Amino acid sequence: MAFTYSTSECVPRLYPISTFLGNLTFEGDEHEPLMISRGNYKRAQWGDSTSPVIIDNNTYPSPSGINMLWIALTEVKLYWLDAPIDSKKIEKLLEDKDKEGNAQYEFVVVGAAPYGKVAIWLRGHYKSVLIHWLQGREVDERNLGNRIGKYSMQQYCQLCVDNDDIVKQNLIDNGLPPTDLFDHWMEQMEYCYVPLEEYWDGEAWQEYDEDDMFYDDMMLNELHVQRYDGTHHQQPDDISLLKYHEAGMPKRLALRWDEGRSHLSAYWWIDAQVLYPILHRFFSFDPSARADLLLRCDSRHNRYEMALKGGEMQQQALDIPQEAYQLIVFKDGHELFKSPNFAQEDGSWNW
Repeated sequence: MAFTYSTSECVPRLYPISTFLGNLTFEGDEHEPLMISRGNYKRAQWGDSTSPVIIDNNTYPSPSGINMLWIALTEVKLYWLDAPIDSKKIEKLLEDKDKEGNAQYEFVVVGAAPYGKVAIWLRGHYKSVLIHWLQGREVDERNLGNRIGKYSMQQYCQLCVDNDDIVKQNLIDNGLPPTDLFDHWMEQMEYCYVPLEEYWDGEAWQEYDEDDMFYDDMMLNELHVQRYDGTHHQQPDDISLLKYHEAGMPKRLALRWDEGRSHLSAYWWIDAQVLYPILHRFFSFDPSARADLLLRCDSRHNRYEMALKGGEMQQQALDIPQEAYQLIVFKDGHELFKSPNFAQEDGSWNW
């Protein structure tokens, strides 16, 4: 089966790469390899498509392999990847349609991170999904041939970094990230979101009684998420996030609901360095556990918290410390609550 889709390179903003070869390959000899379109890494975050949208009337089957040669500019290392990819999984996803009947996914996005790591996503306007997290191997500088002309790899990398003040300053201030940082980002866990199910009684969180008139007056409208693994889910009227699903750590959350005639919205910005150890400890008790991520929003008492619950070893909810996230809440367009550590720019919640 053939599909219409575009390709795009993706690069972490602070750790750019220079790609010299990047292709998706197909089974059989009918199709030539499809070049992964190069883009501007300054334009997007991890998981985003960075190449311009080009109308291409050609169709392609589901890709079955990838090969890449690239320099990690901040590491000054050359990597090579030649690996199979899950053609059947991609084909099944490319068949998905949105509620208007259009293709759910428009891009095959390939991202290279420090230490030879490569991610492959399918990305659409409303959602994206991680297909693979792969490991390239370091190769000798001689594999570049004459691709960088008279420069050594060290000189070439230094020149590229010097031309980007943000990358250069980050390298000076922070150096390279921990070797397992992106592995943590890309780790998949099984969990669901449980919003608007509890209220604060002054001492503890309690579940709403079915006869509580206030609870009957509450209605969830939308739940949107952007994740550290580069995926996003912003599909209206989709309750799949409220069901158990495999996904990476949430990075940003937007929750919108009604209380009678009032419209409320809450926005979280989550710190992976604080959240990951909590998630790791939670799942280490029972690796097969499924977690409920509780989004506790009690506007009557202006109390908002986040917690984990689930698994055989964790019957009581595990509170997530408030330093793990920044939060702002609005009611009918007016600010209702802001966490003490909130430091986001005005308008950053408009997504």
